[in-house]
Amino acid sequence: MSVVTDVLRQSVVVFSQNYLPMSRVNIKRAIVLLVTGKAQALDYSTGNGWLVRSPSTSIHVPEHIRLTFGNSERLWKVPPVNRREVLRRDAHSCQYCGSNRHLTLDRVIPRSKGGPHTWDNVVTACEGCNSRTGRSNSDRSWNASAN
Repeated sequence: MSVVTDVLRQSVVVFSQNYLPMSRVNIKRAIVLLVTGKAQALDYSTGNGWLVRSPSTSIHVPEHIRLTFGNSERLWKVPPVNRREVLRRDAHSCQYCGSNRHLTLDRVIPRSKGGPHTWDNVVTACEGCNSRTGRSNSDRSWNASAN
């Protein structure tokens, strides 16, 4: 019985349609993907894998399978625009002078002028630079687009 449970504990590497590695799934999930036609085996020639038998059929489950459905590329979730993520992106330093003290968030184009709350419009600035750049909006937008 331990041989059966050992086989069921194995994992299979899942690749996208473009052969990019996506994840690892347990052997039960791999069998479902193969039987429903949502995946195909990748390593027929090597002979690696497991032979899983049921009362009515036996299935060769390889170590690697490729999905035959879905998006061809992995979709990445864009993190929210908040203080923590902006500071992380800007390496906890002022984008105008490089200081890492008294940091605030600065909008390149202020909200009062129609500036959106997006990744392209929010940067990390120290209090001094933020108060200085608040007076000259035309220079700020030009400098930010040049960087």
